[in-house]
Formats: sequence, C-alpha cells, structure tokens
Amino acid sequence: MMPAWQRAKQFSTQYSSFQYSPTPSEIVTQPLINPHADDAPAVVTHADDARFKFALDAWLLSHANDAAGVSFVEFAGYPCVVKRHRAKWFSPLIAGLKFVRVVVLSWLCWLLMNERPSPQRLLKNTLQDEADRLVRLKAAGSSVPNVWYRAPDLLVLEYVGQDMPYLIRIATPEGRLKLMNRAAQELAHFHHAGFVHGGAQLRNLMMHDDGTATRIDFEENIGEALSLPLAQAYDVFQMLSSMAGLRGHEFSPTERQALCQQLLTAYLGANPDPLVRASLAAIQKNFAAIKKYLGWLLKWIPGRDVQGFLYVTNTLRLSLNDE
Repeated sequence: MMPAWQRAKQFSTQYSSFQYSPTPSEIVTQPLINPHADDAPAVVTHADDARFKFALDAWLLSHANDAAGVSFVEFAGYPCVVKRHRAKWFSPLIAGLKFVRVVVLSWLCWLLMNERPSPQRLLKNTLQDEADRLVRLKAAGSSVPNVWYRAPDLLVLEYVGQDMPYLIRIATPEGRLKLMNRAAQELAHFHHAGFVHGGAQLRNLMMHDDGTATRIDFEENIGEALSLPLAQAYDVFQMLSSMAGLRGHEFSPTERQALCQQLLTAYLGANPDPLVRASLAAIQKNFAAIKKYLGWLLKWIPGRDVQGFLYVTNTLRLSLNDE
C-alpha cells in the first residue's frame, strides 16, 4: 500500500512538491534551538527549521497568484496542507447566498433540534476564524493540525494523515468495526474535554501512519452557535450521517446500518453525558415524526443525504431504546 502522504495527492484539488533545499549561506535566520540543551522545549516542531521557513517563503512568493482551493505541498521534505480563498467579482453574490444558507440552516436547527442559532454567529467561518479555533484547541491539548502560516485568505497547516473514509473502504468487515470504535471514542474524548467540532463528519478525522487521530476542518461555526450539549449532539449526528452516506459499494446496506449502530453505541458508552443523550433523544423524536409522515416518500428519493437520514433515524431509535 502506498504511504498516506502519496494517497492524499489523489484527493487534492492541487498538488506541488516544493523540495528546494537552500545552502547555509542563503539562510538568514536565528540559529535553531538545540534539542539537547537543558532549557530546550519539550517539543521542537519543524516550523522552527530554517530550511522549512525558507522553502515556505519561496513558495508563497512564487504561488502568490494561485487559484482558490486546497493543495498538498511539501516544503523541504515536510508535507503540509495549503488552504486558499480568493475574492472574485461575484463575491458579493456568494456572500448573499451564504447568508441565505445560514438563515435556512438556523431555522432547520430550530425545526429539528429545537434551538435556533444566530445567523451572525454562523457566518464566522472564514479561514482566519478556523485558524483561531485551531490555535485555541492546540493550546488546550487537542489533537488538531498546527498552523504554520496564516494570512487573510491563506492557511498553511500541518499534514496529519489519511482521511477515515478511505480507511473504512479498504478495511475488512472486522477492521471497519474497529474503525467505528476508534472514531466514536475519539469524538467522545473530544467532547468530554468540553469541545465541539461543528464539522465532525468522518472525512474530517485523519489517521497518521503512526496511528495518531487528528481532527481537521474547523471553518463551520455551528458548534459555537448552539448550546454545548446540543452542539455535541449535532457532532454525533454529523458523524452518523457521514457514515450513512459514505460513498462506495464496498459494503451492503445491512453492514452500513450496523456500522452506524456501532458508531453510536461506542460513542454513548464512552461519553454517557445525560445532557448530550437528552439532546440526541430530542433530535430522534423530531426525525421520527418526519419519517412517520414522509418515510414512504423518502424511501423512493435517491441521494445519499436522504437515504442517510433514514439510516440515522433508525440508528437513533435503536440505540436510544425509544422503540
């Protein structure tokens, strides 16, 4: 199997390998910290490496006019993820559509989860907002990517491994159950620490070659716009929905439902917070009402989101013992 770093290129919208290695005379910086010194920090990251900084600066200069998107870039041997936004002539139209989207999302939250988040709070989802959240989470000890560089429309983040959906597709049935346990327990640990992701889909859980699990993509702000128990319950809903609607034909509908069931069972076992469980029960009640009156129609509507809704509704009903 190819390394996770090489596989990641297959899913990138852009890719460049910036392998420039400057000579010592080209580097103008302070000497590197001696890791063997008595006062050395516990962790010395490669952001302190002069070659990394030089390569990053050179790449930023030569790629200043790149289009928006996500790129996997290697700086002096260190893989990174570059996220870039660009303002365009139709940006005001996009801003208007984003506002309509968050208003609709706000009312959907009220309809399905009995709480209406502020659209203004939901709109705090820029790259800089994401960088701020990552810095706070990293400082609090969460397993999230390091922010190596930030600018108004640009983030350079630490590369942290392969996404969970890929690993689920290539795993054996037994291996998939283990991955469900790992994903559920990781989210439960994150919630137990008092945090909310807001984008807890399985695609935003990365696994490194050494087995380290890291959460990515903190642009969405719905987690901070809801009360903590409901926001964490929404994280669980996102995790379940992503498994229910996972692309691929590697497993049958029966196994897909079983994997959703394992996800929720493992999560509730690792995080038996009664407030989160009560929020999940409230969501399940509303979902059950929708299924009762529209289920006959939903079964005939194609699409991963619609079919995923049915899987999640069944999972919540069975796991919460609300037959």
